Amino acid sequence: MPIGSNVAENILTTVAFWYLAFASVAAAVAMISLRNPVHSAISLVIVIFHVAGLFVILGSGFLAVAQIAIYAGAIVVLFLFTLMMLDMRHLPNSRVTHRQMWLGIPVAILLAIETIVIALSTPAIDESIKGFYPPSTVSELGGSTEALAKMLFTSYTLPFLMTSIMLTAATIGAIVLARRIETSEATTDNESTSTTEPTSTLERSAQ
Repeated sequence: MPIGSNVAENILTTVAFWYLAFASVAAAVAMISLRNPVHSAISLVIVIFHVAGLFVILGSGFLAVAQIAIYAGAIVVLFLFTLMMLDMRHLPNSRVTHRQMWLGIPVAILLAIETIVIALSTPAIDESIKGFYPPSTVSELGGSTEALAKMLFTSYTLPFLMTSIMLTAATIGAIVLARRIETSEATTDNESTSTTEPTSTLERSAQ
């Protein structure tokens, strides 16, 4: 392959990486800053798509597809359904300052400093930090999909199963909470109906 092609490919990869990284961070900041929950969910979708692009640059096509299919296609939709079930009209319009904000600000600053230090002092990639599945091993297994499947169903079978159990429990909990809300609303409607009926009866008798 000509040298010019390699240089152009490296420049394109670098530009794509910085765009995806900047867009992901900007969308993440918007997600926690916007007051409208639906707008925050849309910002989360933007983050997910750009992180999937980063996976593509890293050569993990399967993780990119899983990122979009699972997170953008399922979890964000679940968030939106939850937001639709909740009544957001009775929320206060003024901003609410959480009492743990003064703990979160220094922690966020420390994490930002740690990120900058790690980014500026990243060591050269050698055999000692490539882990059990370096690119050569992944290629021998047939790609990232096969390597990920082998890890999930051999070394990480128990965490994989525990995650599925936790997701199932969370789904059941959401259904139970939704049924309780419906029951309480029905009880409130019945009480309001029972209180208005005697009033209307008295008015009719007075007439």
